Amino acid sequence: MTVAFAGLLVACHPKGSATGAGDAAVAAGSRTDGGEGGAKASPEAAAPIADDALPAFTSEELVRRARHLLEAIQKDDGELAGDIVFPRDAYIAVKDVADPGKHWDQKVLAAFRKDVHVLHKRMKGIDRARFTGFELGQPASEAMPKKHDLLRMLWRAKRSRLAFTIDGKPSHFDVAEMTSWKGAWYVTRLR
Repeated sequence: MTVAFAGLLVACHPKGSATGAGDAAVAAGSRTDGGEGGAKASPEAAAPIADDALPAFTSEELVRRARHLLEAIQKDDGELAGDIVFPRDAYIAVKDVADPGKHWDQKVLAAFRKDVHVLHKRMKGIDRARFTGFELGQPASEAMPKKHDLLRMLWRAKRSRLAFTIDGKPSHFDVAEMTSWKGAWYVTRLR
């Protein structure tokens, strides 16, 4: 697989972009200190971020979590990228299904782990991959509330790109869907 653009996308939204994507990761209990759920709040985390805030199209925090995703695929261990998966508590708050917690366990987390495994097996030489960038799918669009989907509006981005090199050759894979929550982007469908 070749990639025409292996750098990091830097973009602005005409309305301005939300800051504090790292704050959302802390608020969601994401891996910011090297472990799951034990994140410490930063001073910036004090300001609440709206659930439906449009996140920045790139941030150091998103790049860090994208690196975790590549590492998870390299090591065939989805838990290493738990901080990039749409948070369970957020899913429960926004998903219009009978048991959103169970649905998240079966449809989001289990699918993510399976997709990490499939990508690990399909990508020859992935264990030698070097991260080169992450590009959020453009344009992001509003995902409006609808029965059996969302209870409230969130932002979605399709076909985001994680770029890397293997033995100096550029390569990438597309992340099928990312969804916003409290000013940060999360994977809702990996493949």
